Amino acid sequence: MVKELHLDLLGEPCPYPLLTAKQRIGEVAPSGRLIIDFDCNQAVESIPRWATGAGHVIDSFEKTGPARWRIVIRRQGKGTEAIRPEDYSCTIPAER
Repeated sequence: MVKELHLDLLGEPCPYPLLTAKQRIGEVAPSGRLIIDFDCNQAVESIPRWATGAGHVIDSFEKTGPARWRIVIRRQGKGTEAIRPEDYSCTIPAER
């Protein structure tokens, strides 16, 4: 396990940023950080919702450019979550 894992998911369409985060969080040591750079608009809502729902902590979430974001998730708990069929469907995020 690593203390920090960086995922560059720029250019990956929905739902891959969420699915990749779910699959790879288990590689991060407890209290370690998963850093994800992404540009999938739907993941703006789906990744934080998954992370907090799974008991992880969001250390930071920032916009890094036009339609680009970076989220830093601190792993808590077991880490690996099952991928469910609803993870494969995305909705357009609400207007901000």
